[in-house]
Amino acid sequence: MFLFLCATATAQPDAAQPDIASRVARAGNLLSYVAADYAEAVRDGQVIDDSLYRRQRRNLAEARELLLALPERPGRATLESRLADLQRAMAERRDGELVRRSANAAADRLAALYQLQRSPVEPLPAPEVAQDLYVERCAGCHGTSGEGASGPRLDDYRRMAAFSLYDLYSVLDPEADPTHGRPLAGDFSSRQRWALAVTVAHFAVADKRAPAPELAQSLPGLTRLPGIATTRPLDLPPDAGAALMWWRGNPHRIAIDVHPLERALGRLQVAETAFRGGDAATAYYQAMLALREDYLPLEERLLQRDPALAGQLTDRWQSLRTAILADAPNAETIAAFRDLRTALGRARERMAPVALPGGGYIWLAALAAVAILAGLVLWLRRRR
Repeated sequence: MFLFLCATATAQPDAAQPDIASRVARAGNLLSYVAADYAEAVRDGQVIDDSLYRRQRRNLAEARELLLALPERPGRATLESRLADLQRAMAERRDGELVRRSANAAADRLAALYQLQRSPVEPLPAPEVAQDLYVERCAGCHGTSGEGASGPRLDDYRRMAAFSLYDLYSVLDPEADPTHGRPLAGDFSSRQRWALAVTVAHFAVADKRAPAPELAQSLPGLTRLPGIATTRPLDLPPDAGAALMWWRGNPHRIAIDVHPLERALGRLQVAETAFRGGDAATAYYQAMLALREDYLPLEERLLQRDPALAGQLTDRWQSLRTAILADAPNAETIAAFRDLRTALGRARERMAPVALPGGGYIWLAALAAVAILAGLVLWLRRRR
């Protein structure tokens, strides 16, 4: 198992260098705007909002210039080619969903390439934590509840679903997005920006009901960091996307007790979503997190119950790791995700408590109650 956990690099992350970090964040921010807004400018091959269309083309052009100014890295040429393809698709007024997915995939790949930190180091707060700060700095343009004023609405469910929580955080960073400028947002700490991002995310779900607890148990990778911060709801199936919208706007209300293998399955879903979006680094990180923190602590118990299945899982983890690191064809890597999840599902069933025959649990509970009662009687007698 040691080979699964070996670090692939020990160098200082590129994005830890301020100039590089700000350029990467700025380029990613521009691409997120392209992803969110292009579909509002082009429909059925026709430009319906010329001003917005031209702005998104400028955003992409600037993102390409920022990428060219970054240090050379393995994989940068591929990313440059993807941005060139995206530029042609926008010039040809291609489908909005294609542009959205391509722009988001490019933003994720850029962040992975230069190791940009996109998740907070502390737990996310309740939306009320930054409410006063929001009213003081943001409500004048966006309304007290995100209903919009001179600035855009922040309670638009569809548009907010196009952004990750990190995207909302990035908007409040003058280095990444000059829209707000230093006088308004330049003195925010990272903690305040994350708190404001949660406050803003809450507006779109303020009138929504909490998802069923079963969803939190089946999708734990979306209820915890980094998945809750980096995943865009619009990239997920409808029920999972709606749940993520609510969770990220109400992170303080997420309270679940999840079996480790359920958590592993959730993290693998986040990993596969990242991989499909072109972010192999995040996919690898999430998959190895599922291995190290969720599966390995239970491996010995599974070996005792089903040695053959434990051996199969060892092979499945290795196959997925190799596919991601070797840059295998997409179909091969996605098949490796599927095979691993299937084996983990079987392991989850094998790790379930073994039922005792003849209502054994009921009898055990009854015996326990009798023992407690007998102990209480003896204690009372001694007191006399």
